[in-house]
Amino acid sequence: MPPTPAPTKPVRPDQTQRPAGACSRRFLPSLPSAPVAALLLLASSSFTASRASAADPTAERRALRDPFSDVSSQHAAFELRFGPYRPNVDQNTNANVFADFFGDDQRLMLGVELDWQILRAPYVGTLGVGVGWGYTQMSAPNAIPAELAALDPPPVAQESSLNVMPTYAVGVLRVDTLARNFRIPLVPYGKLGLAYSFWWVNDGIGTATNDAGVKGKDTSLGTQAALGLMFLLDILEPSAARALDAEGGVNNSYLFFEWSMSDFGGEQMNVGDNTWVTGLAIEM
Repeated sequence: MPPTPAPTKPVRPDQTQRPAGACSRRFLPSLPSAPVAALLLLASSSFTASRASAADPTAERRALRDPFSDVSSQHAAFELRFGPYRPNVDQNTNANVFADFFGDDQRLMLGVELDWQILRAPYVGTLGVGVGWGYTQMSAPNAIPAELAALDPPPVAQESSLNVMPTYAVGVLRVDTLARNFRIPLVPYGKLGLAYSFWWVNDGIGTATNDAGVKGKDTSLGTQAALGLMFLLDILEPSAARALDAEGGVNNSYLFFEWSMSDFGGEQMNVGDNTWVTGLAIEM
């Protein structure tokens, strides 16, 4: 006779049969959708990064305090310049016409310069082009003719002034590898290019005119060169310097000292000078 089938276990109404290895929905929720999965992955990576940062909590603070590294990109430099100035007018004349009238005293030259840093050479520095502008003035009283000086009271002498406004375009090499790679806060630099200066003479009434009717104003073309050294001010207040970099884009600030040489030779009036210049500079 055929074998008797084994009795089956009764199934309660609240139970359902599942394939072997399946898990109950009570313990395994449904898989998240793609957007939710992406958010979970992002949260996981953020948590991992925060744990890595927590492992070295001073890393970010060290980066912000480092006066030898930049936070923002660097493309330009700006200089505020001033120094003594005495134009070499008498070098192109047969007499000391300038010294006899204006004297030998130095005058103050104020100027600005803007550089575009085109190229950065690793372990050397930046190479760029710059343009500059300056202004100075010197004055002295006009001589009173003897016949007028004998009057009582004598006439008041008017002043004549020589105004010089030099401009220039130069190539600029700033060797900042000492500061960036060796933690020495000094940046030597050099400049070389062309100078173009405007000058004019006022006689107390207007532009001076000689007996031939030629007005005392013209331009002079020459050469411009400079050698200088900058001191990195960021090391004095590193945290403030890094904050200014991050918020205002000012990478570095400097105090600089420069020996500047401008020459306008030939038949033109030589309003150039060899003199020292100092001032403040920033890189942006």
